[in-house]
Amino acid sequence: MKIIDITRTVQEAPLYPGSSPVVIERVSDMQKGAHANVSMITSGSHIGTHADAFSHFVGESDIGIDKMELSYYYGKCRVVTVPYDTLITKDMLEGKFENCERLVIHGNGRSYLTREAAQYIVDMGVITIVTDALSIAPRDNEVEIHNIILGSKIAVIENVTLEGVADGKYTLCAFPIKIGDCDGAPVRAVLIK
Repeated sequence: MKIIDITRTVQEAPLYPGSSPVVIERVSDMQKGAHANVSMITSGSHIGTHADAFSHFVGESDIGIDKMELSYYYGKCRVVTVPYDTLITKDMLEGKFENCERLVIHGNGRSYLTREAAQYIVDMGVITIVTDALSIAPRDNEVEIHNIILGSKIAVIENVTLEGVADGKYTLCAFPIKIGDCDGAPVRAVLIK
């Protein structure tokens, strides 16, 4: 068994435009006489490798990250490479992930779903989509793409790193932190081969 960490280190992960970087402040320091080291972490809920809850974009949804089914985040998956730095079309995905519930898209961090690709993923019965991009959607179409995916009860994990990961079948394990009524949370994402 091989475990491949696809989680970005939070301080080094690309930031979505307009997001604030994570701040880690040592509030108790053994080097200064304290009995233990303790840090204060200030961060947005969609920092680094993270999961989106259905409530992130679906206005009528009250399903925060704490209410997401854990089965979304563990199970068989398929890694699929798409052309880098592009808008992903249905044609780019056809024939690459049949009978696959969890789809991991490797697009070099800058490939995003089009409406037709998002609808194709819905139609194929995917329950979880993972991307190495900051978002599943391009900035000028965030709302529509997220509503297609999250509104169809498909879980989203964004901002993983897939450098050196070959296409193929794996087991995904990427449970989000349980934060009550929150729209998203960091995850520690791994692929198991």
